[in-house]
Amino acid sequence: MKPFEELTRLGRMRRIGHLARVALDEYDLTETRINFRKQAGNSLFCVTEKKPSLKKVDSHLFTNGQYLLRVHQPGYQTVDAILLELTWLTALRRDVKAPVPEPVSNRKGRLLTTVAVPGVPGTRNCSLLRWVRGRLVTRNIRPQHYRAQGQLMALLHNHAEKWHAPSDYAKRRYDWHGLFRDDSGSGLEASDVWPLIPSSKLESFEIVARRVQEVMDEWGDGAEVCGLIHADLGVDANVLFWKGEARAIDFDDSGLGYYIYDLAVALEHCREDSRYCQYRDALLNSYVQSRHLPEEQFEHLELFMAAFQVYWYLWATAVIHLHPRRRGSLRTRMERAARLVRRYLAEN
Repeated sequence: MKPFEELTRLGRMRRIGHLARVALDEYDLTETRINFRKQAGNSLFCVTEKKPSLKKVDSHLFTNGQYLLRVHQPGYQTVDAILLELTWLTALRRDVKAPVPEPVSNRKGRLLTTVAVPGVPGTRNCSLLRWVRGRLVTRNIRPQHYRAQGQLMALLHNHAEKWHAPSDYAKRRYDWHGLFRDDSGSGLEASDVWPLIPSSKLESFEIVARRVQEVMDEWGDGAEVCGLIHADLGVDANVLFWKGEARAIDFDDSGLGYYIYDLAVALEHCREDSRYCQYRDALLNSYVQSRHLPEEQFEHLELFMAAFQVYWYLWATAVIHLHPRRRGSLRTRMERAARLVRRYLAEN
């Protein structure tokens, strides 16, 4: 059998597809059809029961008999991190009926299934989620979409503030060290990436990092300002809409961070849009209808948006350092990140 590393991309996907089918045998499903959807770090498969069972399911939120099977990327998230994500999703569904994916336990009652097959190195962690109805909005984006997202984010943050996460599970942190010093998600410590930043950008990035540290030190990390956040939720990605309701998907990068950072990430993609102020006000006005947002946090929204740009630039720089061929695909987005940091500093 040819080594996995020597296979073409298609060949590797075929092997992972076989592993996915083996993983499905661990779940109490009827005869299924499995289709590869995309490779986004994790390998994602759509699973459909040919004859869906009559299990009780929220048909408004989920497509009965349809699931998302994730074969988790080795080394990207620890087992503890994946389990915390799945446990939080389970709690969100149980406690507040949040419009988020619902994890499905395997026959052993476990949320995570570990699988090994010949031809795929090591073991792979797999998880199964109910398929959330909805669509991404890529055109005709309006303030109403941000209003719906604001309601959703308030629900998630309210739950995170009160929910007691299992103490033995760890997740990525979006505090100062998590943003600017720890593993950037690329496999390279962010502290090792700073020397790679071009001198023309280094000073402005350091100013942002220093200001963020001052604010976080002042606020502390109590549950009223910091908790589990999605960390990658925006109308441009990971928000589905169904009959006016916003629904959150892909909690893979969720972690412990500041709620205002989550809101900043939700808005950063439209920062240069002429309708930015409308979108921002729609999201925040909707958010505060269900959750109090202290004025001092709102005043630092732009700072946390700049912090995201620095964090993203560090990640992209690490990726290019490890994989030089990706430079071309990341260059435009990196220049945008640097431009937005300069804009923030010019205005503040």
